[in-house]
Amino acid sequence: MVKGGVMREAPACVLLAALMLVGCSGSGGGNGGDSPGGQQATIAGVISFDRLDFSSSARGGLDAATPVRSPARGVQVEAVASGTGRVLASAITDDTGAYSLNVGAGTNVFMRAKARMERTGSAPTWRFSVLNNTNQNALYVLDGSRFVAEAGQTRRDLHAASGWDGTRYGSVRAAAPFAILDTVYQARELILQGAATAAFPELNLYWSTDNRTAGFCPALGNISTSFYVGDGLQDGCDVPGTVPAGIYLLGDYANGSGDTDEFDQHVIAHEFAHYIEERFSRSDSLGGEHGSDDLLDLRVAFSEGFGNAFAGMSLLDPVYRDSFNGVSQDFGFDLAREVVARPGWFSESSVGRALWELFDDGSLPASGVAGVGLGFAPLFTALAGGHADTDAVTSIFSFTSALRRARPTADADITAVLRAHGINGRDDFGASETNTGGGAAALPIFSTLTLGQSLSNLCSQARAGSADLNRLGNRVLLRFDNDRRRLITLQATGQAQPGAVAATDPDIYVLRRGEVVMAGESGQLGQETLASQWLDPGAYVIEVYDFDLRGSSGTPRCMTLTLSGN
Repeated sequence: MVKGGVMREAPACVLLAALMLVGCSGSGGGNGGDSPGGQQATIAGVISFDRLDFSSSARGGLDAATPVRSPARGVQVEAVASGTGRVLASAITDDTGAYSLNVGAGTNVFMRAKARMERTGSAPTWRFSVLNNTNQNALYVLDGSRFVAEAGQTRRDLHAASGWDGTRYGSVRAAAPFAILDTVYQARELILQGAATAAFPELNLYWSTDNRTAGFCPALGNISTSFYVGDGLQDGCDVPGTVPAGIYLLGDYANGSGDTDEFDQHVIAHEFAHYIEERFSRSDSLGGEHGSDDLLDLRVAFSEGFGNAFAGMSLLDPVYRDSFNGVSQDFGFDLAREVVARPGWFSESSVGRALWELFDDGSLPASGVAGVGLGFAPLFTALAGGHADTDAVTSIFSFTSALRRARPTADADITAVLRAHGINGRDDFGASETNTGGGAAALPIFSTLTLGQSLSNLCSQARAGSADLNRLGNRVLLRFDNDRRRLITLQATGQAQPGAVAATDPDIYVLRRGEVVMAGESGQLGQETLASQWLDPGAYVIEVYDFDLRGSSGTPRCMTLTLSGN
């Protein structure tokens, strides 16, 4: 990877990570200034990149030896003055990667393609950029060789090569930022099916050949995994700071032993789905590690299942594939045909399959069973509407409740799809759910708590791999309907039960539509108290769990919760 400077190999094009450039970025052609006699030169061409598709053999990784020449759609192109670096004219490529712009005849210029899609003015609007997080968040650009623009028309194509030399990545991986951006192009098009006038909040995608599965200091390339992050996350650098919001993608080839995600379209679209959740809807997901067969907290199960389904919808391909070991292997699953070991509302696999079947009508070549065929528009209406406003936590229940309201004629079909995947609850709170996931303590999903009541035998249950406390049963959820503004006190006290131990570090969170309005996490031995705090009218979710569940055995850790007030 070229960092912090310009590399040129005339007449070929090269990639550089230049700092953000100042210049116009409108659509269409631009006048680059007058030449002697007022003559104009039209420069036209195609911007393209190499895409590495997956091997036709199962788990065979990327077919690096057979790149697919693909158009760089919707990207910014500039004519740049060779001597001064001034942007003389700009254009946006069309769906074939083609562009055209005008400059003064006789001008010495070079063409530059930016790894950026931008549309301003009337909605829909967007600004998506691919930046190098290990080089001061520099914008990736592709530069051509210098030439003199003659009167009339000159053709100048730019092509970003993959950098594969037949056995490894042996040269600049110029295609990567444009491949990433083109997946975003497809995901954006899906959203526009549901919201034709969407105003997309700015999104940066951070990729570097140094981005590896180690630690957490993105400025050094230590990102652990590909992920999306909103605002406010702290890094783990020697001098701590805040991680810029955006999508971070792995890129470390590591001589064939690393993990690169620039061509893993489902991975990129999955992370874009998390951006959509946060910016257009709401996600209450706890985050953390998760897998297809894990029994997850319902918030995590929905968010990750939605990400998987959204990726399939964006690419019109339910087969999720993620390369690793350089480009030589891949992991994957088929949303349309996957057999789920433990189906239910706590399974990202079940959620993903259900959402895919609600979207798909069975006509796609990769379809499995014929789905309901609602398409994306009603799914987006539900996501951005009732699901975002739920008094419960975001889950498959809040989503499908909103979908039933958006498409009441599909109620029976929605119910049938959900039941086929072990999901039986009806309203936002999963009322009438019967699937315990193998543990009776998982139901009811929400217990009801009233003023002056004490509920005992509320137990945090450890599960294998639950270090992030994001598994089914790790946390207990309760519902409290507050009819007026009042002072309340909540107290959780560890209480041993037959076959269970007393919670040693109870924590309490009070949530209003996903936002924490009260929190008790003091670490006091065996007890937590939120004393005499004002609570406005509304429906609340109260969450309790034992923080010491981390690293504990499978023995439940139980407590009693008391709610009092005026």
